[in-house]
Amino acid sequence: MTILEWDGYQAAGTKAQTTKGIVFGKDYTDEFGANGLAYSLITNDSQAIGKVRTGSKFDVLHPCAENFKDYVDGGFVQPWDTSLLPSFANLNPALVKGGQFNGQQYAIPWDWGYGSVIYRTDMVDPADATGWELFWNPKYKGRISMWNGATTNFEIAALKLGFPEMDNLSSDQLDQATQSLIEQKPLNKFLWVSEYTNLQPALTNGDIWIAYSWQDQWVYGREHKPPIPFNFMQPTQGRLGWYCGFMLGKDTANYYHAHKYVESYINHQACLSLTNNFYYGSADATVKLSEISDPLLAKSLSIGDPNVLSDTSKVHLQSWEPNEIAVQTAWEKVTAA
Repeated sequence: MTILEWDGYQAAGTKAQTTKGIVFGKDYTDEFGANGLAYSLITNDSQAIGKVRTGSKFDVLHPCAENFKDYVDGGFVQPWDTSLLPSFANLNPALVKGGQFNGQQYAIPWDWGYGSVIYRTDMVDPADATGWELFWNPKYKGRISMWNGATTNFEIAALKLGFPEMDNLSSDQLDQATQSLIEQKPLNKFLWVSEYTNLQPALTNGDIWIAYSWQDQWVYGREHKPPIPFNFMQPTQGRLGWYCGFMLGKDTANYYHAHKYVESYINHQACLSLTNNFYYGSADATVKLSEISDPLLAKSLSIGDPNVLSDTSKVHLQSWEPNEIAVQTAWEKVTAA
């Protein structure tokens, strides 16, 4: 079975999964073994859909919500039979609804979180750290690292420029965002690709003071020995919010195995494992605050609040972009500058 997956989310029991305490995927590998699983890794959302559009076929895919519609419209995926997923009934209804198209369940939500600016409080003046504009502050040139994620960077630029419809920019707004990112580019030490092999070491050793990140790096900094003085910003313009889920390949010959595999990720213990080990929220609405090992993380994620991603004054949920091709072309212009 071939799986399009983010690095680190390989099933427990596979050689690639080395994090202690992980149990997501364990039910599947315990029953069927790990030798039948092959992973193709995602580096960003645009790269993932690009793989599929150029002919790569997968049994199970793990994209994020802003691209669900692209997979459905492209005919790359088929609906799930939720009756084969015993834990489906426990999932957050709001996230479940986001995976429905044409009255059918095309995406099974699993992981969610926030995207924001993480910065070293011992290196960055707190007066400078109020919003997304920190990425454009020349005072910190060479100590900044934005993500090599095309659509995300345009969302950041849009919010910084005051365009709240960040995923539906007009031609003029897209031109302004493009120019803004071209101006920002020289301030980066590098655009990070891998959260664990690029970003985390650079933040830890102090090469980078300011970066785009998800909340897991903030927890990592607190738990590091000695702790690293990070702050995970609540920008004045609002954080980004995201969620991802599993999709079923259109031409899979492993229909029932795929359902077994996904059930091994969305069951209660697997979802707890996701939050307690990787510090992301899970779609399991039955998870309790008392089950999360890090109380500060549980509070930050608002565990138990089914509307956690719905407060538009604080969170901008990443969504489908009708002008995705134009954004990709604009990103090529930025990287070539």
